[in-house]
Amino acid sequence: MIHTREWQTVRDFIQDRTRIAVTTHVNPDGDAIGSQMAMAHYLRQIGKEVVLLNCDRMPDYFSFLDPEGEIALFEEQAHDALVAGLDGCIVVDISDWARLRGLGSALRRHNIPVACIDHHIPSDKMGEVHVCYQEASSTGEMIYDFLLDSGAELTLPIVDAIYTCVMTDTGSFRFSNTNARTHRIAAELLERGAHYRAIYEKVYENNSKQRTLLMAKLLERMHFTCDDRLAYFSLTQELLRQTGAQLWETEGFSELPRTIARVEVSLMFTETEAGNTKVSFRSKGRVAINGMATLFGGGGHKYASGATLAMSLNQAVEAVVEEARKLFTD
Repeated sequence: MIHTREWQTVRDFIQDRTRIAVTTHVNPDGDAIGSQMAMAHYLRQIGKEVVLLNCDRMPDYFSFLDPEGEIALFEEQAHDALVAGLDGCIVVDISDWARLRGLGSALRRHNIPVACIDHHIPSDKMGEVHVCYQEASSTGEMIYDFLLDSGAELTLPIVDAIYTCVMTDTGSFRFSNTNARTHRIAAELLERGAHYRAIYEKVYENNSKQRTLLMAKLLERMHFTCDDRLAYFSLTQELLRQTGAQLWETEGFSELPRTIARVEVSLMFTETEAGNTKVSFRSKGRVAINGMATLFGGGGHKYASGATLAMSLNQAVEAVVEEARKLFTD
């Protein structure tokens, strides 16, 4: 748990700044958007002007966290002057400049002071203030601790945002990052009025027909090896075209093989429009896979990591699966 003295560095960063941006990583998930919005609500409570900028659009089923549509999609020409006019930026749920893409470049080009709050294994030193706690279930859990330590008013939008963080990043309290404190925080959020049922429905019971058809095709194309302990599947641009699904609708697909008996490690390969391949590494919690992600230039958690390879889809599948098989060499 982060101590008051560390949170004080974040408060000191905020105190003398008036116009602060809050942002998060590419392909934002529930923890990313929830943390971003919870921090934005707090900053406004204390009289700050807040700018919300992301380098990727969020999945539609998280739009309830941003009902006014305040999060803008960063465009270099359109937003360069806006970035130049910032007093500072708070980055949540990421410790990797590369995953901020053009926005990260703009922040550094204009020498904008940055504070980072994250629970991932850091790839970079992010800014003047960098609070990282890998034992946290989610960045939202860290934001919750920060807000309590800061005496913030935990309004319903903040409570719902943080509950979304904790629920989604623990896979509805079933992943290995779930512990007793995770449940205590969830209970406290329920006591504060979290709309837990509505949040679950919006996130997990709101699939489009296109997403459902794509999921069916991916399950049909799943491969198994290493005595069924390793499962992998590939998402091509052609499959997206066939089903009419959007790339953001694939959020959570990397978790699908973890529900299958005997599977310990799963790999999801996604062909990008540029011809590269994104790989999502997942483990049920008995086999560490972050080392393999690092080997391919990525990173993340011990049991949930990712990497982007400058390879075609077929090349990436061959290289990564060959390496993954070594995890099960007796």
